[in-house]
Amino acid sequence: MSTPTPPVTATAARAGWVATVLLGFVSLGFVAVFGRVAQLTMNPDGLIIERMALQHRERSLDAGRGGLVDRRGRPLAITHTGYRIFVDPYLIDDPLMFAPTVGGKLGLDPVAIDRMLSEREGSRYIVIDPDPPAYRVRSARELDINGLAVETYLKRTYPLASLGGQVIGFVGVDGDGLEGIERLFDDQLDSRQGHFRATVDARRRQLWVEPNAFEPQSDGQTVRLAMDSTIQAIAERQLVEAVERYHAGSGQMIVMDPWSGDLLAVAHAPLFDPNHVRQSTEEQRRLRVVTDIFEPGSILKPLIWASLTDAGAASPYEVIDCEDDGVYRSPRGRVLRDDKPHGSITWEQVLITSSNIGMAIVAQRVPIRDLHDAVTRLGFGQATGSGFPREAVGIVRPRHRWNHYSQTSIPMGHEIGVTGLQMVRAFATLANDGLLVRPRLVLDDTPVEQRRVLTPEMSRYVRTVLDRVVTEGTGRHARSDLYRIFGKTGTAQLPNLEQGGYYEHRYVSSFIAGAPTENPRLIVACFIHDPDRSIGHYGGTVAAPAVRNVIEQSLAYLGVPPRTNLRGSDDPRRVAGNLH
Repeated sequence: MSTPTPPVTATAARAGWVATVLLGFVSLGFVAVFGRVAQLTMNPDGLIIERMALQHRERSLDAGRGGLVDRRGRPLAITHTGYRIFVDPYLIDDPLMFAPTVGGKLGLDPVAIDRMLSEREGSRYIVIDPDPPAYRVRSARELDINGLAVETYLKRTYPLASLGGQVIGFVGVDGDGLEGIERLFDDQLDSRQGHFRATVDARRRQLWVEPNAFEPQSDGQTVRLAMDSTIQAIAERQLVEAVERYHAGSGQMIVMDPWSGDLLAVAHAPLFDPNHVRQSTEEQRRLRVVTDIFEPGSILKPLIWASLTDAGAASPYEVIDCEDDGVYRSPRGRVLRDDKPHGSITWEQVLITSSNIGMAIVAQRVPIRDLHDAVTRLGFGQATGSGFPREAVGIVRPRHRWNHYSQTSIPMGHEIGVTGLQMVRAFATLANDGLLVRPRLVLDDTPVEQRRVLTPEMSRYVRTVLDRVVTEGTGRHARSDLYRIFGKTGTAQLPNLEQGGYYEHRYVSSFIAGAPTENPRLIVACFIHDPDRSIGHYGGTVAAPAVRNVIEQSLAYLGVPPRTNLRGSDDPRRVAGNLH
């Protein structure tokens, strides 16, 4: 007997209907999900692709630019971590209160912050402090303010500030060398950034690095300069004092080892601090000892005098008639004058007294081509080989353009343009037994380049004559109680480049010297441009004392003992006797 089917109640019917509807919705949901999966598989959305790509991050590894150090290893340029405080305006919650809040917390000017945000409207990266102190960096990191952040980067700094600034140079915002050693040795100093590809989770935490997508970084090489920062500081101090004392427009000083060509100091005034490039002018940044050309005047005379003597144009004790009234008319009618009348004096005294007339008389005894060859043999009209960026070669006119006027001008240091470095290089031949050396900026394994331009005997003899320039001639202000110094003064008129000719009362006041005379260790040259004539303008007055001070302090620093008896000088007659 079959069991009767119970009657379907209204409640049961309703439950069945609800279940059917729910099943339908669930089925539709599955259809939608599977459809979306299929759609994403076949044609994924761009945003999804971007989000998925975040699981693999390309990251860079910063490398440091090579350092610059002086010859004793003291740092001149270093790279370290720097900080910038910046703002992303899109993330700011309260634009009205942002500047007052941040300014108050960090000690910055709220008005300045508002102005920067207004001027850079639309930008998502606005630096409000490019070089914050450490305490401000800590405060910015501790603040919980949306839109404010601290960025780290590799920063180039110069720990000795303006010391040797024009030589060292500086880098641009991208870290590339723009001037000086930073530019000249950019390839060696430059670093290579590394990179790797990492897998990260949704919170951007690094999980692992893909081994086939890793390239290590490489730091730049350290470059060791020939500069000695102590001697550089001595030179800069003396140069700045001379420029300020005589209200001059500018000045340069070079200290060189005459045997190796090492540039121990290259000083400029006004000074330039590469930490603050924007606060300087192009004039301050320029390395004027290699870029600027000037007429050397009388500091060229010792080199021409040596060449003329070597050529047999005059013997050391031949008497030259320099005119009792100090005025001379050449056979071709050119009139020359001395600062004061010298009358009849020996060829040796012509150099000691710096007689223009005596130099011109003897120079006319040699062919023009020989005089031209003597000038070029000493390196004038050519690059020194130092490698300095934008080095000028100077001005030496072609031989076929030389005439009688040239024959009487060149011996006085006129009608020729030189750089300070060319002048020091040539003068060093009187200190190193007649060798023309290449000035060295850096210490490396490159052999010292040199060629002979004077005989050792002539070089030593000229030193003894120039020793008398300091003891009894125009360089008396350079006389030292500690070391024997040989040198030559120069006072050349500044050329008027706009109207031609020369300024009547504007000068380059120079002194170039070596010491100790008996065994030279240093060549020091000082060039003071446009001193106030009412205070002083002669090279022996303006530049010579600064050179003496640099020589005394530098030789003492190098451990060269002072002489106890400076009267024991070599007799020039005895030395001159070795010439023949």
